[in-house]
Amino acid sequence: MLGSADIKVRPLKLALMVDPNSPTQVREAIRLACTQWGGMFFPIIPVHKRMPASWRDGPLKPPPAQTVVKGYLDGFDPDILVQFGKELPKYVLDSKLEVLKPGDIWRGDRDKDANEPTYGIGVLDVLLDIYKEHFKFKAKYPPKAIVPVIPKTLGLFWASVFGEYPAHIAEAIDREFADALELTKPEVRADKFRELTEGDVLFPRRVTQWATRVQGGVGYRRSASVFFMDASKIEDVIDYWNLRASGRPVLPLPKQFLAVESFKQVIVEYLDEHRRPWEKGSRGFDVASLVRSRHSSMDEMQAFAKSLAPPSADGQQGAATQRMSLQHWYPRLWDEWARGKDGGVADVYGKDDETIDIAGEGDLSIRLKSLIPSFGRENWFWSNGRCVNEFDLRLYGADEHLAEVYPKVEGDQLLHAITGNIGGFGEWRVGRHGLVRIVRRVSGESRKAPESEKIFFAWLKDRGWEAKLSSPGILAKQIYKRLGGAVGMLADKEVLALIEHMNGGTISRGGAQKDDRVGAERQASVAEVKRKLNGHRYEWFVQKGIFKLGLQTKCPNCQRNSWFGMTTLKEEFDCPKCLNTFRAAGNIDQGRSGWFYRTAGPFSVPNFADGAFSVLLTLEALAGHVTSSRRSTSVPSFEAMAPGKVALEADLAMFWRDGSYGDDTAGILFGECKSYGLFKPKDFQRMRYLAETFPGAILVFSTLRESFTKGEIAALTRLAKFGRKYWKAERPVNPVLILTGAELLTWERPPRCWSEELQKRFRNVHSLMEHCNASQQIYLGLPPWHEDWEAAFDRRRRAREKKSEG
Repeated sequence: MLGSADIKVRPLKLALMVDPNSPTQVREAIRLACTQWGGMFFPIIPVHKRMPASWRDGPLKPPPAQTVVKGYLDGFDPDILVQFGKELPKYVLDSKLEVLKPGDIWRGDRDKDANEPTYGIGVLDVLLDIYKEHFKFKAKYPPKAIVPVIPKTLGLFWASVFGEYPAHIAEAIDREFADALELTKPEVRADKFRELTEGDVLFPRRVTQWATRVQGGVGYRRSASVFFMDASKIEDVIDYWNLRASGRPVLPLPKQFLAVESFKQVIVEYLDEHRRPWEKGSRGFDVASLVRSRHSSMDEMQAFAKSLAPPSADGQQGAATQRMSLQHWYPRLWDEWARGKDGGVADVYGKDDETIDIAGEGDLSIRLKSLIPSFGRENWFWSNGRCVNEFDLRLYGADEHLAEVYPKVEGDQLLHAITGNIGGFGEWRVGRHGLVRIVRRVSGESRKAPESEKIFFAWLKDRGWEAKLSSPGILAKQIYKRLGGAVGMLADKEVLALIEHMNGGTISRGGAQKDDRVGAERQASVAEVKRKLNGHRYEWFVQKGIFKLGLQTKCPNCQRNSWFGMTTLKEEFDCPKCLNTFRAAGNIDQGRSGWFYRTAGPFSVPNFADGAFSVLLTLEALAGHVTSSRRSTSVPSFEAMAPGKVALEADLAMFWRDGSYGDDTAGILFGECKSYGLFKPKDFQRMRYLAETFPGAILVFSTLRESFTKGEIAALTRLAKFGRKYWKAERPVNPVLILTGAELLTWERPPRCWSEELQKRFRNVHSLMEHCNASQQIYLGLPPWHEDWEAAFDRRRRAREKKSEG
């Protein structure tokens, strides 16, 4: 087994679970966040029992509280939950995340050890690194370190802006860093906002983002926001905190300070700073968004925007949108369907990362080291979780399919399959980009690379399905093992035709199977096999044991040729045709005696290894090149049973992810594969059932042929139209992907494997979603699915207009 592991270090992310009606809990959550490295990015999750009326969107009712809370947890992807209230609902506990109380973060009871957190990297370590960087040696222009004094009026809002320390941490900071950092404690006022938020000022909330970097999310050019809010409302304060925790640069704009000219001027400068022109010669600009809170009206926000509009050339009031864009809704961070369109939640990493090479033996072991930040105390062997390592695995060259992508853990079976017998259940989990390890010790650890089959079947078992490989799946697994994972060596029509000829299958001159009859095995001379396989491929096939060598000689009794394997050669032969025995001496030189090959093991199964070749070549095409950013966890043909349900059956399945540590897309797919046979009605019915059972799954139809019959095209078109309905995040509900010999029997990947005309038409086919869209246009003649969506949206708009007029 070979491969690599990209390791990234990041802060331990805590989700702070609060009662949305308790300002005390919210403030305690802010204080706890300010004591941790990366705390600025900790979400404050309001655990609503029922969503407030402020969530009503026009005539639409507020979403269910459970949907919102689970959506926030899914979007922010925390490592640990911190419970500030009396209890958490069962659906939160079912997330399998570790749950702590605020007091669990500290050792002891306000003694000297309580300044060191048992989870995460504490602010004292961060301040020590800041001291070494900027204050140990006298700099000409050092940053200013402050601990602002929060006023009672709008105290919760100001605490969310600047941060605040618990009393015991504030005392420790005074004791250890007051002189070293020349700490000051200015009073917070609206008219001092500019002075206190200058770029070189370090205050508690800003300290937590030391040595971090934001990756992904909205993007550099359109990420800036101004949050138009009511600073007296707890809900708006939480929304402001979470908007910033999502990775966006955000300035608050409370309605209470609209008349404070210095505060207003900071907003104006911020908007001008983020007004960036497009390409040279273009008149367009990227601008910051003015986001309306739930406790502000659109009229109030528009009035403010209008007051900032620059005058036009003739002296008249200009357009407010020249300086900003007005966003009347709060970004839907909780909504999986809309999160991608609204920018989502960015990833926050430390500045340290590393790539290690994996070169395991047959035991498939991986040695994963612990990567820790370059700052902080080293004496933390007692920590329950210092930081987090994220692993992006790329594994290849093994003799079985290994897991590179993992679904979110929702049940004990999958959790056990991931953690195995190493570590504790709280140490390893599945994050947004794959395996996540909470680092609790300096030393690394060895673990076995998880098998795809175990991961996928455990995921199904958590959903009530008992799955196992079918007979073709077992055969495909044996072939994959024999090839050492190098399935691409079979991606040649002539190679498949040779193997099918030798194992007794009946094929036409073009390589297609004529019928389902199974003939006797055929041998081919060594010279013929060498001629049909190039030198490198011939040597590789022989080395992998795909062929077995034997002697062909004529029986002196029946005068017919027979083949005798190397292991059966002896002084006397038993003729399989006439059942007589004859001596080797004097007979092996007669007639057409010579050395011949026959197929061995699973390669001797006719009908293209009972369809296993097409399954394996499809998985190979879907997995992408070793150098690509696609990751996969795949299994060959399987069947699954569940009480009271129709059995599941598919020729292949795969968890997939396109992209790496960025704007990833991920999902699951199922496949129906044919060698040269035709797709039948039962095949389409089986895939339709999978689509209804797993919304969002890609449905793959693959064949070694290069064209389809009219009946197949009609059936594929019906299923494709059913599956291309808009689902979420610019994705169809069940996209259909079509693969033929043009994609399977080649080393090239789309679009390079297509004709020049198609390459020009589909230049940017890199992701699975793009490939689905292109394949439906190429093989079914359908338009791009966004055209169907636009037509559907237009029909609904006209219907609404007609209804309102009536």
